[in-house]
Amino acid sequence: MATRTYNVISFGGRRLSGRSAFDNLKWRRGISLVELLIALAISAMLLTATAVAIDASFKSYRINQEQASLIQKARLAANRILANIRQTEAHAPYTTSLLANFAAGQTVTDTGIQMYDDAGTLTRYYLDATNQRLMMRTGSSTPRVLLEGVTNFSMTLEPMRSSTSIRTGGVYDLLSRATILLTVRTADNTVMNSETTGDQTVTISSSVMPRRNVW
Repeated sequence: MATRTYNVISFGGRRLSGRSAFDNLKWRRGISLVELLIALAISAMLLTATAVAIDASFKSYRINQEQASLIQKARLAANRILANIRQTEAHAPYTTSLLANFAAGQTVTDTGIQMYDDAGTLTRYYLDATNQRLMMRTGSSTPRVLLEGVTNFSMTLEPMRSSTSIRTGGVYDLLSRATILLTVRTADNTVMNSETTGDQTVTISSSVMPRRNVW
């Protein structure tokens, strides 16, 4: 009968002999190539998912920044117009063809408004639809850009008659209430280029009554 001979192998100070030594070597082998590839694939998927989540978070932040910037600029422009309307007495539609309707007592909606202050200076706010700009012009000066990226600007004007006009049976010569509807979208000059992520749109609306005509 043949006799089996086993070598003696030492592991960490322990001496193992026979089949137990070879079994120990079997379980102490390294990671195979297949296992390594699987681990790398799982790691890549986790990193990709993390990157997508971070990118979505930053994009949401930039969109919020754009909208906040648009709202701030639109409110500043609207508040300036409302303040001028509130402090002046004589108002009229910007479009000449609507003057007769306003004088007849009809509520008109126009793309602008014109008004006179106490010094008789004419101030006009109107929409430049071609360039999508809200413009302001005082007297005969050069028009100035009040807001960029304006896709819609309308003024709804409700007329009223002054006490003199009521006594004489005249036309509607004063403004009772004005309502602004302003829509602005993302443009090169409305937000910083580093913040631009897409086409954001903001619409605001507000009404005002001239103090001198009401009180």
